[in-house]
Amino acid sequence: MNPTNSQQLPLRDVHLPTEPGFWPLAPGWWVLAAIVLVLLLGFVIWWHRYRQRQKKWQQMRQLLLTIQQDYQTHGHETQLVRDVSNLLRRFTRHELNKPQAASLLGQPWIDFLNRDLSEPVFDELSSALNTDLYQQQLHLSSEALFRAAHQFLRHHCLHPNRGGHD
Repeated sequence: MNPTNSQQLPLRDVHLPTEPGFWPLAPGWWVLAAIVLVLLLGFVIWWHRYRQRQKKWQQMRQLLLTIQQDYQTHGHETQLVRDVSNLLRRFTRHELNKPQAASLLGQPWIDFLNRDLSEPVFDELSSALNTDLYQQQLHLSSEALFRAAHQFLRHHCLHPNRGGHD
């Protein structure tokens, strides 16, 4: 080729292709968005359940404190044991949805109360929650009863899925 001929050729400037736009998103971004949405939904569900458990625990704690204040007013240990026993049975029947467990008597009831707790706190209260409940005079540690009921209610309100109750 002749150098003079190449300069006379009608050549155009180089045109680059247009850059890809923002939309539509690449598949990786869609996957990332789906993962973020699933995580966000999971967090919202977890938070809602957490708040419900906290609310239930506050209600049960308030009922137990009311029983404790009533006991400080009247001083009858038999009435105290009846009130705490009724609270535990109502909680078992309605909140844990275990009506057959709420109707247990004697050692099976105590075993049910102790089942998911870290230590068997209701063993020392067995006679008070079963037979002494109907006595005129009753001698027990009210603090031990409140502590055991508090531990049972707190455990089952705040950690409902950790229990092995069927």
